[in-house]
Amino acid sequence: MELLEFNYEAARFWMGFIQLVALVALFIYTHLTNKSKANASAINTVRGDMEQQYDHLEERVSRSERRQDVFESKLDGAPTHQDLSKVYERLNDVAEDLSGVSGQMRALSHQLSMVNQYLLNNKGDHK
Repeated sequence: MELLEFNYEAARFWMGFIQLVALVALFIYTHLTNKSKANASAINTVRGDMEQQYDHLEERVSRSERRQDVFESKLDGAPTHQDLSKVYERLNDVAEDLSGVSGQMRALSHQLSMVNQYLLNNKGDHK
């Protein structure tokens, strides 16, 4: 085979074909890589949002637990139904005693009024 008989047209065709195949392969690789990067970016964005929401919810739960602890500690010192029933019994006793004192005060006031009336009526009879 002589050097002059080399078919440059066929070599140029095959070289163009190989470049075309390489260019298509590069396009497909680039497309898939960019799509994968976009997916990874979207996943990272969603992950960040979820972590933010998780932190917010965790903070709210923590605040709620603190408030619940405060309420429970206040409830420990709150009076029970038995305590309140004892208080009501004592209040009823005091009300009864006060009612008795009120009656005695009315009677005493009436007697004082009678003594006053007697003294006013008999002022001149003292001779």
